Amino acid sequence: MVFSQNHLSAEDFFDIMDSTEQVVILDVRIYESFSEARIPGALYAGEKELLLSIVCDYPKEMPLLVYCTYGDRSKTVLKILKKEGFSNVYHLKKGFKDWKEKGFPVDDSEID
Repeated sequence: MVFSQNHLSAEDFFDIMDSTEQVVILDVRIYESFSEARIPGALYAGEKELLLSIVCDYPKEMPLLVYCTYGDRSKTVLKILKKEGFSNVYHLKKGFKDWKEKGFPVDDSEID
């Protein structure tokens, strides 16, 4: 499944998650928000150094899905990842807020 643009609706974001065997989901919100609730399987990457340390060992063609609360911060992270050479990067254009409102899966379990 290939999308011509990198700004995805919640539906398209979910479709990639659901249909792609190896995909990395990056949550770039503040840690408090991540610890309250997140997209299932997401990794916390809310600081640039942490983000870069997480992705440094991934192949540059690895599908990366990025989201924040409203879509602004993830759009910036998208540019950072593209600059780092990643070619298969997408962000949730209206953020986690829209994801939740549309009833997509949310992991609100406690983090150890």
